[in-house]
Amino acid sequence: MLLGSCSALLAQSSARELETVSRAVAEAKAHTASDARQAIFDIKAYHDNDGRLVVGGITSDSLARKAVVTALAKTGIDYADSIKLLPYDSWALTSIPAASHRTAPRHAAEMATQSVLGTPLRVLERHKEWMRVQTPDGYIAYVPSSSVVPKTPSEMEAWRATKRFIVASPFQIRVYTSASAEGPRDIVTDLVNGCIVSAVGGVGGIENGRLRIELPDGRTGYVDATAMIPIEQWAAQDFDPDLILDTAYSMEGTPYLWGGTSVKALDCSGLAKVSYFANGIILMRDASQQALTGTRIETANWRTCRPGDLLFFGNATTKKVTHVAIYDSNGNYVHSSGRVKRNSVDPDSPDYLTTPFLHAVRIAGNEETPGIIRARNHPWYF
Repeated sequence: MLLGSCSALLAQSSARELETVSRAVAEAKAHTASDARQAIFDIKAYHDNDGRLVVGGITSDSLARKAVVTALAKTGIDYADSIKLLPYDSWALTSIPAASHRTAPRHAAEMATQSVLGTPLRVLERHKEWMRVQTPDGYIAYVPSSSVVPKTPSEMEAWRATKRFIVASPFQIRVYTSASAEGPRDIVTDLVNGCIVSAVGGVGGIENGRLRIELPDGRTGYVDATAMIPIEQWAAQDFDPDLILDTAYSMEGTPYLWGGTSVKALDCSGLAKVSYFANGIILMRDASQQALTGTRIETANWRTCRPGDLLFFGNATTKKVTHVAIYDSNGNYVHSSGRVKRNSVDPDSPDYLTTPFLHAVRIAGNEETPGIIRARNHPWYF
């Protein structure tokens, strides 16, 4: 056989191997890391300068990496493994009342979500003044380094073991420099519902009706003790639709903010998350994700909905979900659209909105199913 023909055959064989391996990588991604909001999967097959077949890149998911390796083994093709698994032992705690997480490491980028003070974050990458982090609901985005405080694995273990309190008040509260201070110049920070703080020295002493606390970055102060509950008490709650709805209604009039997930300002799915988190339940971040959880209730059966069920709205033709609300009773619901307000799914109600209602889901009874987890069972918190 001529040398040129051999070279051509080798090139064809190499191209076929690359195609086979690339297909295997794509299939592994589709099965384990198809949602870029929840997993980083930047793995590709290529030939290096020496002509070797290499599979390399990064992923945030150990199951995704395992799936790639398993899929490639089935091909029987030799390759060089250059896949980097992002760390599972690098941590941070949010250190401001509401930290904005963006889709890219710059302030002008779209806000994707937020985390409140004391939220445990998995640090995936560091980019100068930014960190790429994953929140407890699995959402991945970039947060300014100034909004969080890094923690070592041992420091996180100590945080989980220490005496902690969570803000149970639906309204913003203040941390003061002393047990008697009241002036605006005595404020250390504000706190919002869901913020987690530690008891100074692990004691949790109360003076003048105020609890002495420590913030994630080491600052200390005093806060109204009636606004706080021990984190174990919060996490041990049973499903409470009245608490969920009361939390949502307490924000009535609060402005809509794309990406917002705190009582300061929030979007539609943020309202659902904040309201459920008050009950110790962690929901998925976006409405389109929340719509795939729980027990589905079809549009025609909306009268069977119970308080706390989630209603989903969107495109009647494509069935794409773009909005979520929290059901109350008699067709009424509370949602964030322009501001937090009340409307109805009942066509006969004067509060009815014409936005197409697609379906509902029931969260109650579905805790610990995909996309719904009680904080007491989340290893990042306990």
